[in-house]
Order: sequence, then C-alpha cells, then structure tokens
Amino acid sequence: MSLDAIIIAEAGDMGSADIIHERLRLDGKVATIQVIKNYLENKGRVVPPVDGSGTMNWGAAYRLNGIYLLSYLLKGGLQVKLIDRFFKDKASFTEMLAEDPRAVVISTTFIRNRQTLKRLVENIRDLAPDIFIIAGGPFVNLSYRMLQRSSDPDYETHLARNDFLFFNNEQPRIDLCITGLQGEDILLKALRRIRLNRPVDDLPNTVRFDGKKYSFSEQKDTIFDNLNSSIAWESLPEKIFKPGVIPLQTSKGCPFKCAFCNFTKDRRLMFIKDLDRLVKELKAISARGVRFVRFTDDNFRHGKGNLNALSRRIIQESIPIKWMTMVRATALEGVDFELLKESGCIEVLLGLESADPQILANMNKKANPQLYARVVKRLLAAGIDTSCYFLFGFPGETTKTVKNTLKFIKRIEFPELPGTLSWALFPFSLAPLSPVYEPEMRKKYGLTGYMDEWQHRTMASSDVMAYIKGVFSDLEHSCPMYRNDNLKMLHDDLLPAERKKLFLARHRLSKHAVKEGLSQAEIIDTFSFAFPDLEN
Repeated sequence: MSLDAIIIAEAGDMGSADIIHERLRLDGKVATIQVIKNYLENKGRVVPPVDGSGTMNWGAAYRLNGIYLLSYLLKGGLQVKLIDRFFKDKASFTEMLAEDPRAVVISTTFIRNRQTLKRLVENIRDLAPDIFIIAGGPFVNLSYRMLQRSSDPDYETHLARNDFLFFNNEQPRIDLCITGLQGEDILLKALRRIRLNRPVDDLPNTVRFDGKKYSFSEQKDTIFDNLNSSIAWESLPEKIFKPGVIPLQTSKGCPFKCAFCNFTKDRRLMFIKDLDRLVKELKAISARGVRFVRFTDDNFRHGKGNLNALSRRIIQESIPIKWMTMVRATALEGVDFELLKESGCIEVLLGLESADPQILANMNKKANPQLYARVVKRLLAAGIDTSCYFLFGFPGETTKTVKNTLKFIKRIEFPELPGTLSWALFPFSLAPLSPVYEPEMRKKYGLTGYMDEWQHRTMASSDVMAYIKGVFSDLEHSCPMYRNDNLKMLHDDLLPAERKKLFLARHRLSKHAVKEGLSQAEIIDTFSFAFPDLEN
C-alpha cells in the first residue's frame, strides 16, 4: 500500500538560535562532555565516531510537532511516516519515496522565514518533482495574519513581506497551505481526499496558488482541545524512542503577554493536560525505554503551581524518568524543591530576560529581580541545575541596565551550592505581531526597524553584540548552555560536584581560547578529573 504522506517536522539545517559563538570547541567540535572524553581518549584529538553523540541529549530528541502529527494521522487511519530533520536525514526521505507517497506534509513550527521554507520545498521537488506538498503550522498562520495586517497603513509590513508567504508571487511550490491556528483536522481531510483523488479546493482555512494568484478558501475560526487527545506512544515506531529523550507537552498556550513575544495569545487555545492522562503518557514513554523527558510548555502548566502534585504522582507511580521544564519564576515560590528533585527534575529553565526593574516593566514581565533571586537560590540549593534566558537591547536598555543584569547574574551564581547556573544570552529581535511591534509602541520608544536590525532612543542593534560579549566575559561561576551534552554521562558518570566543575572549567577555557588560544596539555589537564579511567 502506498504511503499517504511523509511528514517533515523541521528543515534541520540551523544551529542554536542564541548568539554565544564562544562555546569551547575541540578540533572544531563543540566541547560537549562526549567530545571532551573522546579528545582525552585520543590524546588531544577528536576521532570520530564520538560515543554518546546523537543520543541521550535534549537536542537529539524528535520534535514534538512531528510526533504529534504522526500519531494523529495514524489514529485517523492513514499510512504515514516521519522525517524529523530533513537536511540531516535526506537519505531516509529518499528511501521513503520508494513507497510511492501521495503527499509530503511540512510542519512550519520551526520555520522562521519564507527563504527557509522555499529551500526546503525546492529540495523536496528535486527528489519528487510532482508530489503534492502541504504546509501548515505557526509560520503559515503568522504569514496569513501579517497579510491581514498589511491593510493597516501604520503597521510595518513592507520590511517583512520578503520573509512571509502570500505577499508576492515568489511562493514556494506548495500545493496547499493550511492557515488555521489548528489545522490538523483539515490536514486529515485533505489527505483522505488525495487518497480518493478528490479535490481539496473547498476545504476551509486553506490557500492555493496557481503561479499567478492566491485563492483563499473560507477562513473559519475554529478551536478545539487537541492537547487532551493523547499521543499513542505505544504505537509509534522505535526510532522515535532510540535517542532516549522525548519531548512532552503538559499545557498549551501562555496567559502572559510579554511585549517581545509574538506567540499567539488566544485564550481559547489555552489547555492544561489532565494529570491522570499525563501520568499515563509518562508511563507509556518510560515503557519504551525513555529515560529523559523535556516538558515543552511555553510556561509549565500555565504557572498554576501544581508542580508539587505532579512530583508526588511521579514518585508514587515509580516512573523512572529524569526531566526538565520551562516555568515562570512566580510559579515556583510555593514549590517543594526537594520533592521536585526526588521526582527526577534535573533542570529548570527560567525566562528571566532582564534584572532591571524598568526593563522588566517595559517587557510587561510582571516579575522582579528579588523574586528571581529567591527562586534560583532555592533551586540550586536543592541540586537542580537552573538555566536562564536573558534578552538584551529591549527598548529602554542602556549601559546601566545591562550592568544591572550582569550584577544580578553574578549575585545568583552561588558557586557554593550544588546546582549550576547556566544561561543563553539573546539580542532583542523586533518580531512582527509581538506587542512591541505595534505602531503605538514604536512611537512610544522611537523604535524603528525589523527583526534583528532596529534602533530606539537608547540603543541600536549594532550595539548589542558588544554588550553581550562583555557579559559573557565577565561571568565566572556560571556558564552558557550546552544542549547536546550526553545526559547519561553527565548524571550517571559524574557526581554533582564533578559536573559543576566540568561546566565551569569549560566556560573558563572558552574565554581563555578567545583571548590567547589553548594548548592540548592545558585542555587535557583541565578535564582529566572527569575521566580518571583514561589516565595513563
């Protein structure tokens, strides 16, 4: 039987989105723990293959958007297969073409501009010129919403039109775009019609392009709770579980309206997964051999403060997983951190963004540095590693506010505590459809530009990199995030104190390498404590 579709979760040719390029590299490879071990084993060289790479790390996990679509369409009676990252797995895509698929489905969750989508589509067309291509998801929806805003002469769409769909005739050769906030039901109907050789033109929330003009079908505003339609983990192929790491969503949407964020803030899209259902899914994932789970919520369970209840259930049900999540700091004040640690929590990610009260107010963060400091200290004291996002250059940012954030980070490093503080430092990006992109906010701050090139009354985008590099260089007892570290090696092979020592030594060497370079002997001597069995 022919495949109904091949699902593509991500293009997969882009690196980390943050701007810290000074991560330590050994023989050109980012110095993850597995690369460090290989370097020591081979007396100052990295010799492929690197044991522990591509598995047991947060970056190796299959993308949840692809997993969800695969499960949804399989439950809908279709024959579908999944490509997680196209440009990293073109060989598997080519093999799947031998099964005569009727369509390719592109999820745009991780696509940021039309150029990336066009390149992906062109590569698909090179291999399957006549295949029916369907694209949907956040980027398609964002493009449609930008098109709607283009009728407002005060809204900046001129600079954005080259990055979004539907503005000109340089549309990627996509046969059907699904524009809805939730499009999986339309996708299922479209694939069923394609199987029966029936037309798809009258499906709502879709766009067709004939090479000359766009045809928009009826755009219906429909919302349904798709979060509590559990993924059928037990029926998914083994390759999804092979990395030993799985993403899982426990809530959808975010009730907060940070001024820099352009995620859709429709309250009708906000759902929290039933705790019993969540526990059932965790058991199913664990039964497939998964040891590490990353909860992918924008704001864990909407910051409702029920982390204690979840932790108790994981402990009571004896679910043998280690996990991390992103959560709002305000949701952690009433949490039992020892209970959190006992349930397997190894890391909490906080979107702190700034530690200057005025910048936090400008961002509409509804938080304060004193709260941040209390939460971080308690997490680190419990031995839970804490990673933080910081954003530099938001309107109102000055040399003084950057220094305030730097001083704050130094205050929360707590080198004496068992947990380690890590961070990612981002430049502000003026994202379309975010609150700060609105005409009244531009006027308020004297803000001009688009995405990574902007200027306001107190700073310009050209200034930001120097500030970020200064923060990077000044921090000594915390470190940048390394998302591809092998988690088993970190948490099974190293004691907490050794893990922290490795993290901080890596950052120290990366700064040294930028200024003076490193010798093989210095690198080997620095990291030998972590791998005593390799000593001569």
